[in-house]
Amino acid sequence: MPIPATPQPPYAMYSDDVLSAPANYGVLQQLEGRWVNHNPERNSTGWGLHTTCLPSPGTNSETIFGIFHFMCEDYTEELTFTLVDRGVRNRGGTNEQFIGAVKYNQSIQRVSDGVGIHEEDGMYLWLNQMYNHPADEQSVLADNGYPGIAVGAGSNGPNFVPPSSIARSGSIPHGSSILLMGDFQEVSPGRPEFPFGPAAWQPPFLSISPSMGSAGATPENPINLDAPAPDWVHDKSMPVTDPDGNRTYTQRILADAHYPYSVRPDLRLRDAIKDQTIKCYTVIDLSTKQDGGPQGGVMNTPFVNRFARVTEVNARLWIETVVEDGQEILQLQYRQIMFFEFMFGTDGKTTRWPHIQINTLRKRG
Repeated sequence: MPIPATPQPPYAMYSDDVLSAPANYGVLQQLEGRWVNHNPERNSTGWGLHTTCLPSPGTNSETIFGIFHFMCEDYTEELTFTLVDRGVRNRGGTNEQFIGAVKYNQSIQRVSDGVGIHEEDGMYLWLNQMYNHPADEQSVLADNGYPGIAVGAGSNGPNFVPPSSIARSGSIPHGSSILLMGDFQEVSPGRPEFPFGPAAWQPPFLSISPSMGSAGATPENPINLDAPAPDWVHDKSMPVTDPDGNRTYTQRILADAHYPYSVRPDLRLRDAIKDQTIKCYTVIDLSTKQDGGPQGGVMNTPFVNRFARVTEVNARLWIETVVEDGQEILQLQYRQIMFFEFMFGTDGKTTRWPHIQINTLRKRG
């Protein structure tokens, strides 16, 4: 894939004309509009899907721990993106940044009964439009700069280079606010690649995290998610015959009717596009966790922080150009993995519980 583009100094010189210029939204401009589930066959691969682990009723981390409630549900979705007019100005002295802001609203309903199960509002931000703003005669006089600063100061930098091209801020009514940072890769020919068979057993993308155990799998002997589930998955005697075994602990995730998607939800994205002709796609990768410093993060209300705190969010979007009947159509697929932390494993470490969402969408206006 091509290396993501970042603005390179020297930057364009700021002028007041920038204030009335159209905003630059970069790759985010493709998102403008209303997106809904693409499911002409009304089959399982055309629905959104979430997997969620939560504390079971009657449990708490101090006395009764390790028992969890697992949910895996199909959903329909409406995801709307609206461009914010004009660039949003961030002043930094010599450096000025004009953000291309895109508002989003996400509304999700459960397929089985139409009940709403998720609402989210926020912003996607294009961060790559930078300007150099040196001192001029007007700013020196108006800001009492003389004699500490001269006309022309800052004309040669230093220049701030944004470490990320894209940010996403979001508010979730459960009681969490998120800020993800990341980049894009534009444009790759063909279709996105997903693994098959035993290669699909990759813990970063599973509903079972390493802190929950291995579900009986090993690196040398992973579970083949394109084959029927192992026989032990449907052995109802295991809670009695092997009450403390890890296979008993994770059995319900593999026994769910959505298998294999209950174990690795993004295989549904793979299967949704298996018969499509995809000309090219753009990838956007975002995360609250950055190795380069304090960028991004999650804030939780006291209740959420106490009982099922959200500690990390990772999201990938594929903006795909699909060819159907000789026409090119935009399609959006996404995978989002949140991690809840609650309760403790037998090794005394906090358990990380993946909450995964996936969907395939197309524009409807």
